[in-house]
Amino acid sequence: MRITAQFDSVDSAEFAASSVRSLGEGVFDVALTERRKKVHRDGNFAPMGFFSNLNTSNFQPVAPLSGIVPADIESSESVSAAVDIICRPSEAKRVVSALMNKGGHDIKAR
Repeated sequence: MRITAQFDSVDSAEFAASSVRSLGEGVFDVALTERRKKVHRDGNFAPMGFFSNLNTSNFQPVAPLSGIVPADIESSESVSAAVDIICRPSEAKRVVSALMNKGGHDIKAR
């Protein structure tokens, strides 16, 4: 039986894979796949605290925050991961439970 689960981070996927491996001889294969996706962030971001005095009569312009925002922020990536497990059908319940306990979601068994 093949079971797959999605994780929000590679670390949580690694913890889940380790937990599943420790279940014993009913688990035949555990594979981890990283999934990278581009994340768009606005380069003009500034915390709201900098603009708290806009409606007052003594408004002072704020200097740009060029030192805080990295130049390559447009190329930021979010890394999630998937764990693919092959096990005996009798072990499926224990495997799914271990995946869920470590933060797995979108769990599919085939």
